[in-house]
Amino acid sequence: MHFARRQHNATILPDGTVLVTGGTRGPGFNDLSPGSPVHAAELWNPATEEWTQLAPEDIDRCYHSTAVLLPDATVLSAGSGEFAVGSGANDSRDSHRNAQVFHPPYLFHGPRPEITSAPEKVDYGQVFSLEVSGPALGRITWIKLPSVTHAFDQNQRINFLRFSVDHDKATVSAPERPEICPPGHYMLFAISQAGVPSLARIIQIGSLPSQHPEAVPPIMAEEGAQIIPTGKTRTETLDEAIRSHATGTHVTIGLTTKCPYGLGACWAGAYEALKGLNRVAAVRPIANPKDSTAEVYLRDKGLPDLHNWIKQFAGRANRSYDFRGVEVTLVGSIRAQNGTLQLTGDSLERPVTLMPLQQDLKVQWDHQDRRVQDSTSDELNAYMQLETRYHNRAGGMDSVRVTGPLTMTEAKEYVLYVRHFAR
Repeated sequence: MHFARRQHNATILPDGTVLVTGGTRGPGFNDLSPGSPVHAAELWNPATEEWTQLAPEDIDRCYHSTAVLLPDATVLSAGSGEFAVGSGANDSRDSHRNAQVFHPPYLFHGPRPEITSAPEKVDYGQVFSLEVSGPALGRITWIKLPSVTHAFDQNQRINFLRFSVDHDKATVSAPERPEICPPGHYMLFAISQAGVPSLARIIQIGSLPSQHPEAVPPIMAEEGAQIIPTGKTRTETLDEAIRSHATGTHVTIGLTTKCPYGLGACWAGAYEALKGLNRVAAVRPIANPKDSTAEVYLRDKGLPDLHNWIKQFAGRANRSYDFRGVEVTLVGSIRAQNGTLQLTGDSLERPVTLMPLQQDLKVQWDHQDRRVQDSTSDELNAYMQLETRYHNRAGGMDSVRVTGPLTMTEAKEYVLYVRHFAR
C-alpha cells in the first residue's frame, strides 16, 4: 500500500476490488498522535496487482472503527476510539460516534444496471433468472452480508457467478457447494461492462448447516467417550465432556494477553496454541477471565514439559500473550526427605519437592489491577498445615491431592508450591 497501516479495515467491493480505509501508521497498539492516523483510502485491483490512492476521510478511523459494504455499493466507514480499559480513561477526542460514506470510483463511470426481478432464495447449483434493465452486463457477483468488528469482517466473501443474457433476462448459476459459498444471505449485484454495479438484491442460498458433533479430544476418543447433545451450546457441551472424561494431569496455565480486554475476550489464539503443547490431550474451550488462566489436561498422570512449553507457546501464539507459569493438581503420597516434604507416586516419573506458597508464583492474575492476585491466609498456610498433618501421622500420608504452582530447578527437579491440599 501507499501507507503502512494497522487497525484499518479492508472491504471487498462488488467488482472484486478491495477498499482499504483508516488505520494508523504510528508505532504501538493504536497510535493517534498527530500525523499517525491515515485518512487516505486505497483501492487494490487484483487484476493489475496495483494500489490506487483515493479520497481521504475527515476523521481518524483506527481502533474499533468499522467499514461496511452497503447495498447501494457504497461503503459506510464509522466509529473509532475507546481504547483505554480498566482504570484508564478514554480521551473524548479519540472517540468518534459518527460516520462517512465512501463512493468508490466505479459509481462515476456511467449509469447503473437495475435488477427489476430476482428470487428471494436459491439452492446450491440452481439455475435462476434475473430481470435486468439498463446498460449491458459485464459481471454478476454476490457478497455475503457483513459482520465487522476489530478491523475484521468475519462474513466477508465474494462469488463471481456464471451467467448468460437474453435481452433483459439473465440466467444465473448459483455456486455448487457450501465450501465455496457458505449458507446465508448475500447482496447480489449486476455490474455493467463499464464496471458500474446495480443496487443489490439480497438473496439467501441454502439453509443453516445442521450442528455436527464436536471433535472429541484424543484422550476421550481412546476411552470411547461421546459428546451427547444437552441443549447447551457446543462449546459448553465440549467443556463438560472434557472435565468429565479427561483423566490426565490437570494443569492451570497463567496467561496475560496483550489485548486490553483480557483473556476472556482475546482467547482464540491462546486456545489454538495450547492445543499444540507437548503431551496436551485436551484444552478446556472456555478461559477463566477472572483469574486470566486456561486449563489443559495431559495424556497421562505425569508432569508437564515446563522446559519446552514456554518456547512452544510463544512460537504458536505470535507473542500475543505472556506465559506466566503453571499450576498443577497432583495425587500421591507424602514423604519426608532431608527435612523437606516430597510427593511421590506411580504416575510421577520423579519425586516432586513441596514448598510453602510464594506470592509472586501464583498464576491467578488480577486483570483490573495488572498484578498477581493476593494470596489468602489459607493458601499461605497450606504447606504448614500439610506438614503438621504429616508429622502427626508417623506412617506418612497416601492419596493426597496437592495443588499449587509448579517450577523446575536448573537441575531439572520439580518443585510444587502448595496452595491447597485435600485427602
